[in-house]
Parts: sequence; structure tokens; C-alpha cells
Amino acid sequence: MKKWSDELIKLSRKYLQYSGTMVKSMQGEFGVLDIENNIYYILILNSDKTLTFNSVDEILNAGWVVD
Repeated sequence: MKKWSDELIKLSRKYLQYSGTMVKSMQGEFGVLDIENNIYYILILNSDKTLTFNSVDEILNAGWVVD
């Protein structure tokens, strides 16, 4: 199974705390992070799809990291 590097995961933990952070997925999707009331939203670029997460760990476990 493909996995992001430990360094990228560490960097992602730091920057997934800020709205406006650009992100990418293992599936080759790209998006932008929005945080409202401690809920994390990833708005997928070139799509009307939005993903919702409750924590940074959930984002990382779903295969998303900073771009």
C-alpha cells in the first residue's frame, strides 16, 4: 500500500491547523482546507464535492496531506 513519507505527515500535522491550506490525496485529488467550529472541510478543486472531518488524524488516515 502506498504511504506518504513520515516527514510529509509531520509537516501536514503542523499545517492542517490553518484554513486555506492546499492539500492532496493518495487518489490524486487536490483541494483546499477550511476549518469552521473545529470541523475540517476539504473542498475538492474542480468539483462541487466537499469532505468533512472531525480531526487532523481523520484527514491523515483518509490519505490527505499538505500539498
